[in-house]
Order: sequence, then C-alpha cells, then structure tokens
Amino acid sequence: MADESTRSAPNSDSPSQVQYESSEPSGPADKIYGSVGLDFASHFVSYGGDVWGGGHDFYGSQSTKFAYIDLGADLPNGFALTFGAWSDINNNADEDTIGGNIQEIDVYGGLTYTAGAVTLGAIYQQWYYGGDTERVLDLSVGYDDSALWGGDFALNPSFLTHIRVNGQEGQDDGAVFVGAIEPAFDLVDSPTTPVSLSIPMSVGFMTDEFQGGDSGFGYASIGATASMGLGFIPAGYGDWSLAVNTTYYHTDEDVIPGNPEDDFLTGTVSIGMAF
Repeated sequence: MADESTRSAPNSDSPSQVQYESSEPSGPADKIYGSVGLDFASHFVSYGGDVWGGGHDFYGSQSTKFAYIDLGADLPNGFALTFGAWSDINNNADEDTIGGNIQEIDVYGGLTYTAGAVTLGAIYQQWYYGGDTERVLDLSVGYDDSALWGGDFALNPSFLTHIRVNGQEGQDDGAVFVGAIEPAFDLVDSPTTPVSLSIPMSVGFMTDEFQGGDSGFGYASIGATASMGLGFIPAGYGDWSLAVNTTYYHTDEDVIPGNPEDDFLTGTVSIGMAF
C-alpha cells in the first residue's frame, strides 16, 4: 500500500503523490474526476516487504513499472466514491504471470467521508497475482492539519489498518497498522511549473505471520518527494505532473524474514495526468 492515506495505491508503500496523483476535483463544479499514470520503480515494496528482492540493487534487475487508473465521484454530505485498478509490470517472474509481463493486477473500490479536517475511508481490494487472489480491506483516517499552521504547511497525519481478510494459499489472515505523516512545502510558485517537496514518514506494526515472521514492529520509512506540475501542457489535455521520490526502509528481520536486506533505499520516477 501506497502512502497510508485514504487515497493510496493498492499494494505499495510508495508515497501517494508518486503512486497516484490523487484524484481530486479540478474545480468546485467537478463531481467526477480521475487520474492515470506510470511509475518507474527500483523496488516493489508492500508493507515493508521487498517483493522482488531488490535489496541494495538500485534500479537493477528487479526494478519494475506500475500503471494505474484511479476514479472518484463526489456524493452529497461529504461522501465520495473511489475505485480503480493498479498493475505491476516486469519480467521478474518465470511463470504464473497474468499475461506477458503483467505480474499483478489490483482492483479496488470504496467510500470516504470528510467532516471538516477529518477524512475516514474504507476501501476493499482484490489483488490478482501468482495464479490466485488476495483480498484486503483498508480502514483509514486522515487529518488535514494545515489550518493549525496558517495554511502554508501541514504534517498530514494518517493512520491505516490494513486487513488481509482472505490470503492466498500459505498466507495467514491478519493485519498491519501504519501511522504516517507527510510534511509538504511549496518550493517554486509558478503558474506553469510549480515545484513542491514532501517528506513522507511511516511506521508499521503487523500481526503474527503476516509477512511470514513474528508480530510487532515491521518497518519504518522516510523519504523525499519532489513534484512538479506541467502547467505548460494545454488544459484540454489534462493536468499533468512529474514526481521523483527516494525512500529509505528499515525492516525487522524477525517480522519480515523474506527481505534480502533489512535496510535498503528505493527510488521512483512518476508521470501522471489528472482530469
């Protein structure tokens, strides 16, 4: 799971603005909106687990690409629908692919509710990979604390309970509990190429055998994401942006024993379009 917010990519720890340019209305009259994009990632990290075993190999043989479409619709009284699909594309597996280099497809749908500065989310997901299906329910709460700092800065705290309600063969059902903040800053105020910087940080705890190991502290991460709006592209072609992220992970070998390295650095380069 992507950054553990109410609008995050299924099955990836990459920050939300890298994995998804969050689907948000471009104007007050827009009730249906969405985003599409492509990420070039050095690692596929799912709740601290280094899925393809990239370890210290930065953009090496185990790197991958993520493609996504995310759609949203505003409902009355603070409710909103969110749904979409995400895919992992590479040649890292010799068999059990979905088709060609598509290793995984995740589909999801859910509901969010915003009251003032608080947003609650419930998103159900099905992850198709390895010839089987993993079923997941994410329950989240996020808080927009920008008003506390005058509107120019925010910590963006969030908390996620990620519940595996039905695992693949050999997987134990269980849960991960993730707390996160993501301070954000505007670096360049430009009508055509605005630049912002965010510092996503998260810590995750998991139940016994969720990642094949013990229960308890599983991982902590800290990263930096630079995002640039591509406002020079005509508005009729969508709202384009480019983002670059690097994230450092520290994981516990007793809780996540499958990682080739307990500490590793990841990178992601993303291009997305919101509409």
